[in-house]
Amino acid sequence: MAVFASAFVRGRMAGFEKDMQICLTPIPRADGTGKTHAYFPALAACLSTLEYLTALARGDTNGIGWTQVADFAIGYMTQPDFDRDTVRVLFEAFRHPIAHRGIASGVWVDRNRGPGHGRRIVWKISAGAQRPACQVKAEAGVVKHDSHWPCPFSHRVHINLKALAIEVRDAATQYVQRVGHDLHLQRNFAACMHQLYPA
Repeated sequence: MAVFASAFVRGRMAGFEKDMQICLTPIPRADGTGKTHAYFPALAACLSTLEYLTALARGDTNGIGWTQVADFAIGYMTQPDFDRDTVRVLFEAFRHPIAHRGIASGVWVDRNRGPGHGRRIVWKISAGAQRPACQVKAEAGVVKHDSHWPCPFSHRVHINLKALAIEVRDAATQYVQRVGHDLHLQRNFAACMHQLYPA
């Protein structure tokens, strides 16, 4: 199982790397003002791969939300860059809108009952490799161009997609190293495989 798990994850990550290369290859903007990238497909690939790795590590594809991904991130990703708040914002403000609408748009209001409650968040996404890969910063302003009325915001999430892809890749590499000698992770991997590929 350890050998199979390693080969399986490496194969999946080869597909991820290919998808990210396609998404982050610059193409001319339609208006001729420079280059652009497939920002939201790239972000979707990163977040869905994190969910996939979380499922393999915990042994269950069901009931995965931001809390389970945050648990995975604490063990496999750079800290404090991917603390619980950052992972929650990534999933609630980006993963869910991208999955349902294909894009994150507008101002996301943080409805969390704890820290961060009431933040009004917008975003800035780049194809770059600057660290941290994801950061929530206090930055007040007003959205004027996409909204029919002035729409205030209090924070901006900065996401650097190449850096995020490297974080996902490195998390997968750490998982592969651990699953090779951790019987608990091997059992979880096998349980997840039975859900994904029922006999």
